[in-house]
Amino acid sequence: MNMHKNTRLTPSLDLDILNGIMRQAVLQQLQTYLGADTIIETHITRDMLERVEKIRLSNALRGVFEADLVY
Repeated sequence: MNMHKNTRLTPSLDLDILNGIMRQAVLQQLQTYLGADTIIETHITRDMLERVEKIRLSNALRGVFEADLVY
């Protein structure tokens, strides 16, 4: 994936993910939560996850946190 360093990906809502409070906060304040300028909603594949530097998840209880891909 050739992307600008300050671009992040998030799953698109048609994947039945929860469009919750924390997701909305992250989308509205990219610099604060992710240090990003741009976010792209897309279908994220396992191959994409295997090639990224960091994986971050979020929820209202824990906020934004790093995760590892485990097989």
